[in-house]
Amino acid sequence: MTTTEPIESHDVHSARMLEHAAEMIAEGDRVQASEKIWGAAAHRLKQIAAERGWPNISHADGWSIIHHLEKQTGDRRISQLLAVANDSHQNHFEDRLMIDELAKRLEDIRTLCSLLDSAHRTLPPDLPMPDDRHYRNRHG
Repeated sequence: MTTTEPIESHDVHSARMLEHAAEMIAEGDRVQASEKIWGAAAHRLKQIAAERGWPNISHADGWSIIHHLEKQTGDRRISQLLAVANDSHQNHFEDRLMIDELAKRLEDIRTLCSLLDSAHRTLPPDLPMPDDRHYRNRHG
């Protein structure tokens, strides 16, 4: 079955995943909350990359973009918070984090999304794609 409805933009999907993560935490569903936390960060990063014309098709691309944005802004929290999201993704498979930890992580990812949005708004619109040699080799 095909649909005629447009696919949600990554930023809308990210916001929805933040909401769903909060709902899953309230329900005590640690596994699904973990995946929604990761998804919110990943979709926000995909939106920024898409708007800037930067390829982002793998986890490696996402990390290259994150390090690039961190370097451009000087804000080390950006990669630290993506690491929180990445670890939450791992928790989806391992179910080792308690609800209170996931609630803290949700707030961390809200902060990450805000930092990414701020970087995207304030950095020059023609900022070239990441200069990471591995990223350039993949997308040169």
